[in-house]
Amino acid sequence: MRTTIVIDDQIHEEARRLAFESRRTLSEVVNELLAEGLKRTTRAPTPRRLGQFRGSITIPDDFNETPAEVLTAVDEPL
Repeated sequence: MRTTIVIDDQIHEEARRLAFESRRTLSEVVNELLAEGLKRTTRAPTPRRLGQFRGSITIPDDFNETPAEVLTAVDEPL
């Protein structure tokens, strides 16, 4: 694929030097360097850990509903 990008002058000269020394085209060298750089930055996502609840839950003393009654109350339309 052909595209136009802006490269820092110093990086361009280094890439040209590498291409000359290895008897490859500038495109080959740039493709190789980009592929290597992308491999280093592409890594598996780190697993996320769930936070720990550090508060308290208070259930009132007069709470006497069974789980089935609670579920029924939740399912009822408002």
